[in-house]
Parts: sequence; structure tokens; C-alpha cells
Amino acid sequence: MEVNKSYICIMDGLLTYSVAGHLFGIQTPDKAVTRGILSSYASFTVENSTASDLLFCLKGNRQIDVPDIPCIDRLQWDIVDYHYYLTGQGLTVSMKHENREHRLFASTGCQDIISDITFLSRNEALFINSFLRLAYGVTAVNYQTIKVHASVIELDGKALVFLGRSGTGKSTHSRLWLQHIPGCTLLNDDEPILRNFEDGTVRVYGAPWSGSTPCYRNDWAEVAAIVHLYQSPDNNLSRLKPLEGLSSLYKSAALLRSDRENKDKVLDVVTRVIERIPVYRLGCRPDHEAVLLTRGLLPMEWDS
Repeated sequence: MEVNKSYICIMDGLLTYSVAGHLFGIQTPDKAVTRGILSSYASFTVENSTASDLLFCLKGNRQIDVPDIPCIDRLQWDIVDYHYYLTGQGLTVSMKHENREHRLFASTGCQDIISDITFLSRNEALFINSFLRLAYGVTAVNYQTIKVHASVIELDGKALVFLGRSGTGKSTHSRLWLQHIPGCTLLNDDEPILRNFEDGTVRVYGAPWSGSTPCYRNDWAEVAAIVHLYQSPDNNLSRLKPLEGLSSLYKSAALLRSDRENKDKVLDVVTRVIERIPVYRLGCRPDHEAVLLTRGLLPMEWDS
């Protein structure tokens, strides 16, 4: 992986993690305290890495001023307010939750990613997670890697990626798999990582982010199919046309809505995934019969 050599972190306070094969770091004044705050990252910890290996290094204790310009985008998610500001110097993000606010600044090209976080308070956990997700998303996309809103089931090294709007039954369908299909496991239940490889394969990875389900697995599987779920009185499975599949996956991908360059990069990753992986539409009830339909998308032992 080609890396940006301009990142400089003080090694004594550097925590490093690997997600989907990409290394990133946090510069903290107390590694033990920060590890305790970020317990979901434990299995992704990497020892003895160097700053030059990193995709990015998030640094704290910096003063971040909000630019005196209108925000380019505002997003409210889980009672958290995000305001985005874009200047010639880079992107500033203001994140507000209840009576707390923290800010992040990513320079153009993401050579510097800084925040006003101390990394010493558990009250900062929500902010640290959000800033790391954002920094990971805008840097990993340069290496054919994106985060998607999905639930993932793995069986014998092959995976199904379940897409759909919140409340359509992604997690329910995964739970039904765990109940009815011996040997399968839950790889991630909300924010898995997709990555294209030059040999034509697409892998899906666990992440330290998994929504409300505590599933933080540092593992991967080869994607066999992508399935977009819809609630229906009947169970039916059909393959989507490539353009329909592209639209389905693109809508589920994490991106900066007001950043054309980032959106184009995400679209390129999605396009390559769709060229390699079939996408299906599953109209379903929450029952065993629906699971049997998607079970047919994975090879049986006697097929290999």
C-alpha cells in the first residue's frame, strides 16, 4: 500500500490500529487511558508500526476554529448534529451532542487530521469514534475501500452483505441465519468495510464500528453476493440489473454528501464492486424460508 510519508507522530504516545488492512493512528498523551475509552478497537490493535506506515494519524489538543462561512452541509444522526465547512485549506467538522461540542480539521489531501479532543475522557468516546470513522472513510477510499451500512453473515470464508434502509430487517435476517444455518457467524452488523483487490476479488471486513450490536471482529471473508432487503408479505429473490445494483450499494455507502471528489471516488469503488459481485433483491418475511433463499447464494460444501 502506498502511504503518505508526511505524517509525523510522537511514537511514545502513538496507538495504531488496522482495519481492512489499512493502518491508522491516534496520538494520545496516555495510551492506557485511550485504550480503555476505545474498547471496541482492542482486536484491531497493531504493535510496533511506524508513523510512515499510516493511512492517517489523528492528533488532539489543538484549537480548531470554525470558518466564518456558511456550512456546506448539515447532518443530524442519532441526536448528533454535524456541520461541515470547506475552504481552500481543508474540511472542518463541528460535532454537537447534547451540551458538548468537538471539532475536527482535515487538510486538503488529508496530510494533517487534527481535533480538539484530549483522548482522556470517556465523554469523548462518541466524538472519537465519529472522527475516526470520518478520517478513515476519506482516506481509505483512495485504496478501493469503503464503509457501508449493512449486516454481514460469513460461512466457510464466504460472505453475504445485507443492505436495506434502517428497520427493513437486515439484523433480523442475520439473526435468523445464526439460528438456522450451522457454522455461520456474524462478521459485522452495521458498518462493515468493502475492499476491491487487483485480482478481482472483493472482501468484506469487520470493523470497530458495528452500530448497536457489539460485534467488533478483526476478520474478513470473500463477498459472494450482495442482497438488498425489503419487507414483503411473500418471500422472493431476484437478481438486480447492474445499474440497479450500483444504485443500491451506492446509497448504502458512507460518503461526504457535499464533496464531489469524495462522492466520485466512492462511486468508482462501488462500480468496481458491482462489476465483480452479483446483487439481489430479497422481498421477505422474517422467517426460515427467507433464509433458505439467501442460503442458496453461498456454495454448498459439495459444490467446492
